[in-house]
Amino acid sequence: METSTRIPVPGTFNFRDVGGLPAQNGAVRGGVLYRSDGLHRLGDAGRAALSDLGVGIVIDLRDENEAAFMPDDLGDLEVEVLRLPVFEGSGASQGATGVSLEALYERIVTQHASVVVAALREISTAQDRAVLVHCTAGKDRTGVVVALALLAVGVDRESVVLDYTSTEANLAGQWLDEMVAMAVRYGVPDTPELRTLMGGSPRDAIEGVIEIIERDHGSVREYLLAFGLSLAELAALETLLIDPS
Repeated sequence: METSTRIPVPGTFNFRDVGGLPAQNGAVRGGVLYRSDGLHRLGDAGRAALSDLGVGIVIDLRDENEAAFMPDDLGDLEVEVLRLPVFEGSGASQGATGVSLEALYERIVTQHASVVVAALREISTAQDRAVLVHCTAGKDRTGVVVALALLAVGVDRESVVLDYTSTEANLAGQWLDEMVAMAVRYGVPDTPELRTLMGGSPRDAIEGVIEIIERDHGSVREYLLAFGLSLAELAALETLLIDPS
């Protein structure tokens, strides 16, 4: 199965292009939708990479505290920034609460459905500007939003799941060690459970939230329609993301 391609953008660990994933009516176009962890360490080289990739819209799903603590280093890039905070935070910011990824994802799609819809609506209107969706790790809020966008346009479900699970390898090592060290400074014990919450992307987590949506709404498309995305916007999203050839 195909998964998205990691791009070594300086200052990031989990920057990927979801292009190439197989869909019912073709495949996802490359260079249209990117996903990433935080952008606070881009520097000149990272900003140049974003410019070269044609990024024109940045959708930031972090809450205000995260964005203030690690502000995006976009400098004078000509990008539209859309702040759509998911106040539940990432697994990385939930380290001391004992919440599971499954519970976190359920809250994202129930309590923050309007954010999910707003993000997909923005993507659908991007035209010739590439869109970058990011949060802190690029796996929880970004993972759910991107997964639902892909499923809404007919991307193969197993490819979506495997794409989500590939995040864990990207975050292992330096990124995860730094986040765990930060949590330890705030008195949170370094445990396997904490490392899974912060850097893990088990397939059960994303499959669980998809199953919740399908149980309550029948499909991802019906879920999005129920929370305000229009049929025209869904069609525009598919036209943008899917290459029928």
